[in-house]
Amino acid sequence: MKTVETTRSARRASRLIAAGLVVMMVLCVMPVSALAVLPNWHSFASVANDAGVKYNLDSTEYGGPNNTYYMKFDGGGLNALHITTNTGSPNGQVTDSTSATGSFYVSDTGGRGYDDDIILMFATNATLSSDFSIEINASGYQWEATDSAPTSYAYQAGALQETFWQDDFAYGPQIYKPCNVSNYPIFYGQNMADTENTFQIMFIDLNVGVLGLNSTLEGCGMAQVDYEIGNFTGFGAFDAYAWCLDSNQEQGISWTNAVSGTGSSGYTVKI
Repeated sequence: MKTVETTRSARRASRLIAAGLVVMMVLCVMPVSALAVLPNWHSFASVANDAGVKYNLDSTEYGGPNNTYYMKFDGGGLNALHITTNTGSPNGQVTDSTSATGSFYVSDTGGRGYDDDIILMFATNATLSSDFSIEINASGYQWEATDSAPTSYAYQAGALQETFWQDDFAYGPQIYKPCNVSNYPIFYGQNMADTENTFQIMFIDLNVGVLGLNSTLEGCGMAQVDYEIGNFTGFGAFDAYAWCLDSNQEQGISWTNAVSGTGSSGYTVKI
């Protein structure tokens, strides 16, 4: 089973070395790379994890960049996955928090009964300081993805323990999240007519899957997310995505939590 642990100093050191090489080659200070607007479907998304994606299989399957997940979304995708603050409420709820620290779960109530991997999205419209940070600690069940439902799995506390920084945001500015519906909101209650309220986005591989509703499992089979945001003032939203190796929607990401209409769930912070 894989556990990811990083330190700010190690990450900054590697980036400083890379930056120094660039400066030596071009003899000038280069501007920070622009974010990329991510289409709502049929797109390849990278994650902010230093270790990259847990399952590096989509690039070969769909002919995309290495170390990315394919946002497929050819079919449904808004009914099964939920964000909840209570394992006894698997259909989730809309939560608006004012705390820089907190916890929530990702659940799946769909007929398939499992997701091989969960990817967290964090989006913000705030102007971030250079010392912004968001620490994510994820716990849940792990197994090796195959062409059938898992029969052997183990609970891993702290399957992901990693801190992410301002320069880990890779996508935006945009007002929608990837989904099978075009121009779909990032959070519940978002005014989609306000095209000036744009967000920057990062994706985080939680390194755990989700098993269907099962009260005998730790966390009822859900993925647990603990977060701590540092040096941040403003608004941010969490969304969840699910990747499967084999499903009726084929390989890739085709599921996310609904944030519009009946059955909506999500988690936002305003500090």
